[in-house]
Amino acid sequence: MTKAAYLRVYSPETAGSRDPVPGFVRSYGMLSEAEGDDHWTVEWEGQRLVCPRNLRLRVLESTIAFASAFRGLGMGLIPEDAARAADRELRVYHTENPSHRSHVLTSPWHVPVRWFTAFEPSEKLVYEVPKGPRLRYRTSIDDARRRVARAYGVLEKIGVFRGPAEELGQLVGWLEPFPEGSMVELDYADVSDLFDPQELVFDESCELIQESIEALDAGDMQRAGENYGKVVTRWAPAFSVTFSN
Repeated sequence: MTKAAYLRVYSPETAGSRDPVPGFVRSYGMLSEAEGDDHWTVEWEGQRLVCPRNLRLRVLESTIAFASAFRGLGMGLIPEDAARAADRELRVYHTENPSHRSHVLTSPWHVPVRWFTAFEPSEKLVYEVPKGPRLRYRTSIDDARRRVARAYGVLEKIGVFRGPAEELGQLVGWLEPFPEGSMVELDYADVSDLFDPQELVFDESCELIQESIEALDAGDMQRAGENYGKVVTRWAPAFSVTFSN
């Protein structure tokens, strides 16, 4: 099963489903978690919050996105028939479940750099599972929106990083509709296994990205590039697994 990291939103009010995943999705290795698992729940600031898996919705969305991304690179890893089937099923799903939306973003083999913009280094938490330590960040939806919007604004102002700016803009849009009182979590999850436990615990990716944004805002391109380069170098071995698979 693919190792994946997750960006989740837990909310006090949610609508979700446990519909099965389409069979053709399994054929192309798009499933990174077990079917049938219950929704994620957590206690946050005295409230019980829920993050519905909505696995059918998420794998349909990711199959379409995956097919489109690699088609743009001249590779057809997912046949056109499968992509069109996913698009049809997604349209039906939205018609039948208009209140459902993805509460989870999934990234195979690495944590996308843009996710770190939602958090502060002080929000890092280490937790243990039988396989060893795991890393996660948690913050309020208000703080996450404000930080991502600020990072997006900085890149928009500079005007030379169109790709990263567009990705941050999409993240701003994804966070916007969630209700007040929600919590945002970046969970390294199984991606943690790709690092030495000590390296994982002392990971400074979030701090370096925040420092890079501050440097960009101050016009210090050299310092911004150095900090960003450190993060890219750190994640390069894990990120390369995405393309080797």
